[in-house]
Amino acid sequence: MSNTFTNKLSAKSMLVVLSVACAFAFSACASDPHGRTMGTTVDDAVLTSSVKSSLIADDLVDAFEIEVDTYRSTVMLSGFVETQNQIERAVEIAKKTEGVQKVVNKLAIKPKALSQSNPRS
Repeated sequence: MSNTFTNKLSAKSMLVVLSVACAFAFSACASDPHGRTMGTTVDDAVLTSSVKSSLIADDLVDAFEIEVDTYRSTVMLSGFVETQNQIERAVEIAKKTEGVQKVVNKLAIKPKALSQSNPRS
């Protein structure tokens, strides 16, 4: 394996650990205006971190362009990506994450990418 691959994998691992730590920190400090229990809030934070970590680990999806929000085990994906394949892959990853009950897809193809793939003559 090359050093570039190892460095990329190591960076992804650090991002996963950081995202999980942040999720726990924010969920512990925040009061929930929607009436969720602390347990449900923590569960949602863990799901968010799990989905985001899986997106980061995937080579097709640009996880930094995708926002992941979770409310009572329903995961919402939002943001702009380059291709329809990336949208489909992100949704697939979220649906396969243990504990996710439903996935709401609010992802869209970046207008620039859309216009480049369908040039008008």
